[in-house]
Amino acid sequence: MPGISIENEVKHDNPSTISRDVVTESSGEESRSAAPPPIFNEQTNYVPLSTIITIFLACSTVDFVAVMDQTTLAGSLSIIGNTLNASNKTSWISGGYFVTSTCFQLLYGRLSDIWSRKYVLYIGLAIMFIGSLASSLAQTATQLIIFRAFTGMGGGGITSIAQMIVSDVVPLRERGKYQGILGAVIAIANGIGPVIGGALSPISHNSWRWIFRLMLPLTAISILAVMFFMPLRKVTGNWKVKLKAVDFFGVFLALGGTAVLMLGLTWGGGEYVWKSAHVIATLIVGAAVCVAFVLWEWKGHPYPLIPMHIFKSRIVNGACLTMFINGWNIIVMLYYIPTFYQLVFGYSTTKAGAMVLPITLLQTLSSTFSGLIVHWIGRYRESILVGWMIWAIGLGLMSTLNETSNLGKQIGYGLLTGIGSGNTLQPALIAVQAGVARRDMAVVTSFRKYIHPPTLHVYPISHPLTPTTKYSFIRNLGGTLGLAVSGTIINNLLSTSITSLHLTTAQKQSFLASPSNYLSKLPADEAAHVRALLIPAYKEGFRIVFTVNAALAALAFFLAVALMPQLYTTRSSI
Repeated sequence: MPGISIENEVKHDNPSTISRDVVTESSGEESRSAAPPPIFNEQTNYVPLSTIITIFLACSTVDFVAVMDQTTLAGSLSIIGNTLNASNKTSWISGGYFVTSTCFQLLYGRLSDIWSRKYVLYIGLAIMFIGSLASSLAQTATQLIIFRAFTGMGGGGITSIAQMIVSDVVPLRERGKYQGILGAVIAIANGIGPVIGGALSPISHNSWRWIFRLMLPLTAISILAVMFFMPLRKVTGNWKVKLKAVDFFGVFLALGGTAVLMLGLTWGGGEYVWKSAHVIATLIVGAAVCVAFVLWEWKGHPYPLIPMHIFKSRIVNGACLTMFINGWNIIVMLYYIPTFYQLVFGYSTTKAGAMVLPITLLQTLSSTFSGLIVHWIGRYRESILVGWMIWAIGLGLMSTLNETSNLGKQIGYGLLTGIGSGNTLQPALIAVQAGVARRDMAVVTSFRKYIHPPTLHVYPISHPLTPTTKYSFIRNLGGTLGLAVSGTIINNLLSTSITSLHLTTAQKQSFLASPSNYLSKLPADEAAHVRALLIPAYKEGFRIVFTVNAALAALAFFLAVALMPQLYTTRSSI
């Protein structure tokens, strides 16, 4: 494959001497200069190993806090909704956080280029601290939604900034091992977060507030870790000039477009049918605003949040497309697999949740190990291709499971999906950073986060018949669309299965919005009859969902073959 090879990579503490030469792929497809515009500050700062370790510890605490903030809340939404008498609004408690965090990821990348990574990280952590404090004092669901949306403005970018900081202080070839370890930290937070949240929320009427109070000391520790353990480069320049370089209108368009688009995807197949005026109007308006955002970024601002020239790189295009599929598959997989085991195999909530642990464990190990492989051999392409191939096989096998499948098949197929998905994570980050000039590293990292899940959440299932619960934990665009499509597939089958019940339109919509709530209001005998009608529909729905995911993983494999050539990771310009 065509590639770049620059020998004798510069490894020193003075970034001012880093090569600014033009770097060109041997295929002649991509040419780029590493010289940043004057408005931006060079933040490359290769430091000794002892300093890397302290910086890495600070980045780890930041990632841990960001993930804990989400996972501790995930299993407590129903309790919070009941406490605040607003069960129909619980989806937006996390949904508001998602919208702001997704959009502000784009802003953080550019802000960290204009100012210092460290200063921007301070701002993000401070917003998280204030937002968590306000959330702990919320008296209504509306207040909590607003405060969580405010918290998302801080939480959205801090994990991206942590990855950028690692990229600033570590040469490209060595980043894999550090990014892989960060992935392990995130997995640990994913594992203990729901347990802590689930333990705190049921204690008393207001014990859920301790979920947010817990974040206060954790965030304070992160701020102190950044303050004392992160000796990054100082920045220079006129702050007024820097302020004018911020694309605030782009943030407005991204926020508006994403919010309206996500609203349509959340409504579709749940509160409203897909062909309803509400869904169609929101999707059209959201798409139109997103198009306006792209046009503005292309022609409207000298320092856009997403410079359009990055899409001249095949690797960036390939990484974006495959990471969109990655987000789709990961979120759908981790959301539906526990419910699948509860319904098809009759497992308890605890046992069904335990069936996800082998997947997340192998996902964590393979993510870390793939990062080390990139470090050892200096190549990412093979890990990405092998990952997508194994993932497609694993999901295909998952679609064949039924109530007669033995435990070995259940665990074995899950292990394959974990190994495959883990191998597509860290190598893809290295690939997308290798595909752009140094000046675009921050924005391309932020954009990858915009379409890819920064965390791999596992959410406890409160009731075995809840796969159409609103997508309160969505963290990325691929996952949003994946859950919308998967929910529609299952809802259509459910609608057919309950035809014999002769429900009114209002009753049917209420049922599809939350089967568990609907069934809880029925007499025991009638509820058992309805469940008997639903189980076959769920089985077929899961089979179709897993088959679709397997096909998407296979598509991602071929996209990676075509669009993600190997660039050697010994480039001093990145």
